[in-house]
Amino acid sequence: MSILGTAVSGLLAYQRALATTSHNISNASTEGYSRQRVELESRNPQMLGGSYVGQGVNVSTIRRLQDDLVDAHLRASLTDSANGEVRAAFAERVDQLLADETTGLEPVLESYFSAVQDVANDPTSMSARTVMLNEAETLVERFSHLDTQLDEQRALVNGQIETAVEEINQYAKSLAALNLEIVSGYSGGSAPNDLLDRRDNLLNHLAERVDITVNAQDDGSVNVFIGNGQQLVMRGGSNELVAEHLSADPENLDIGLKSRASAEPIDITRFMTGGELGALLETRTSILDTSQNQLGLIGLNLAARFNEQNALGLDLDGQLGQAIFGLPEVAVSASPDNDSASIPDVTISDVSTLTASDYRLTFNGTDFGLKRLSDNQVVALDDTTPGVLVGDGLTIDVSGLGDAEAGDDWLVQPTRFAAEGLSVEMTDPADIAAISGALADDGNQGEARVTGLRTTVSPLTADGTVPATVITNDSGDTYNLLSAQYGPDSGSAQVESFDVVDPQDAGLLTATTISYDAVEGRFDVDGELFTLDPSGTTTISMNGWELRIRGEPDDGAAFTIGVTAIPVATPQPAQTTIAGSGWELDIEGQPAAGDMFRLDLSAGREGDNRNLLVMAGIPEERLIEDRSTIQGGYDDILSEVGTQTRQAQIARDSSATVLEAAQAQREAISGVNLDEEAANLIRFQQAYQASAQVIATTQTIFDTLINAVR
Repeated sequence: MSILGTAVSGLLAYQRALATTSHNISNASTEGYSRQRVELESRNPQMLGGSYVGQGVNVSTIRRLQDDLVDAHLRASLTDSANGEVRAAFAERVDQLLADETTGLEPVLESYFSAVQDVANDPTSMSARTVMLNEAETLVERFSHLDTQLDEQRALVNGQIETAVEEINQYAKSLAALNLEIVSGYSGGSAPNDLLDRRDNLLNHLAERVDITVNAQDDGSVNVFIGNGQQLVMRGGSNELVAEHLSADPENLDIGLKSRASAEPIDITRFMTGGELGALLETRTSILDTSQNQLGLIGLNLAARFNEQNALGLDLDGQLGQAIFGLPEVAVSASPDNDSASIPDVTISDVSTLTASDYRLTFNGTDFGLKRLSDNQVVALDDTTPGVLVGDGLTIDVSGLGDAEAGDDWLVQPTRFAAEGLSVEMTDPADIAAISGALADDGNQGEARVTGLRTTVSPLTADGTVPATVITNDSGDTYNLLSAQYGPDSGSAQVESFDVVDPQDAGLLTATTISYDAVEGRFDVDGELFTLDPSGTTTISMNGWELRIRGEPDDGAAFTIGVTAIPVATPQPAQTTIAGSGWELDIEGQPAAGDMFRLDLSAGREGDNRNLLVMAGIPEERLIEDRSTIQGGYDDILSEVGTQTRQAQIARDSSATVLEAAQAQREAISGVNLDEEAANLIRFQQAYQASAQVIATTQTIFDTLINAVR
């Protein structure tokens, strides 16, 4: 090749180098741009006169400076950073909402418990009773307010899920289109560098939304996978994500994948991790679902326990107490895929064993099963009653599911909507039952407690009262019902009180008859005489018990101390129902030998505050899953949310640091350094000018030769 050809090759090569340098400088601030470099190679030499003579330079390629491993690390860092940012933002909002001293639950709990104590201090005060009901209203309003605030966060999560899904779909379509362009570009023999930059930038944006796996193909295209291997982008095509209600949960949006082979979306929610979308799903489950369920469990335990205790006392009218709080129904939703439209009837039968979990009821064609979703454990069910399943504090009536088919399932949410559904049913302050009706002794050593009291006839006696009753346990496996009763010939006399004063007395469980002789004015108890106090109350003590009779009975009137043995129900914990004269009493749990329970439904005890004293002690009882008090249960929510908030903040900060390092690493390889490009510009310009000078010199030589032959 001639000198001219060699010079022209240099001119063209450095022209390309100058153009590439200019391209780098122009895209120095372009997102995702990778620096390009012209790779030069010498042309094959030519043999002339026994020596090889060079023939100039060729542009072998324009190389895109990038590293696949560095780019993959950057995508992973973007996924983690976006995930941490979203998790921390939502966790901080929920933490602030629940822990706020003015809008949280703690101040209203304290106010309500204080109002209960005030009624216990002055049980006849109507103003104190009114304040207690007003504080109860404030309490249920705060439960509802907190639940509403959490619902608003859930709605925000659902909205961002929809946005993330829309963006993922748009990126997937753009990637599929770029794949086709890139394949076409490679067919020309060289890499379409700028198209590759655009694709990698789209992959980075996609990685911020969700965790992805990228597989490069031989033709230059890439396949993109999400979840546990679901295809999102395949060469020139893409599948579509949808945000819809695909499960039985009516509040949460699920993620479905619609492929070209199926019109119906496949629920892949449980597989979606990483990035903004993974953070939204994780936040919804670990913070919102958990907080609402635990808040509902606290509300249910508080309301049910106060209702239970109020029902064990007497109000100012001498009637058994009624419910203070109204409890919501259990939410049950059928799966959209069910063949049956029927819904099981689910009620809370024992709030003390209830958990802060959702449940899934399933049918396999023969049997029903219940899974606790918080730990994915199968719940042991008692199916003694046909068509009724009992477990984890729930009673599930499946008798109406005759049309259920194998594979049907239902979502059971006992506590999810409980905080919102609480109400105050009591409207009359006089209905607060401060007077003791049935109480366990403070000195009891066993775990048994009174859980229910009902009247079965009305009136119970001639004056509408129940004979004073004491229930003792002498062995741990048998209750002994001791009651003082009197017949219709008792005249004006009434049993004022009956009590066990010596549980160890050997004659305690001996039935005794007490007769009255009006002529002598004395009571005869198995030969032992007690003189009537005509102006007041006569006290009769014997066999470890003490009976107080007010007024004078008719001549020959008989009083009896009856004794009835009732076996303790098994297995424990179980409920023993003890029936007396016009009443039924429920005692749950295992008693210890010597434990005593007292029942007195007599009128005229308006100053009695013993039932309210028990209510005032409810804040100290471990009600929440038998491990936490009401306040402790709320503290557990704050602790859990606070812990998750701190973990999210740590993850956010650490992932941000890793992302900065990954970006710096990519920038070192692929970024445009303007100082370097300026130096290259000068260097290539000088080389270009030198090549041009060679051409000019060649022209001079050529002219000289032409002139020499003229």
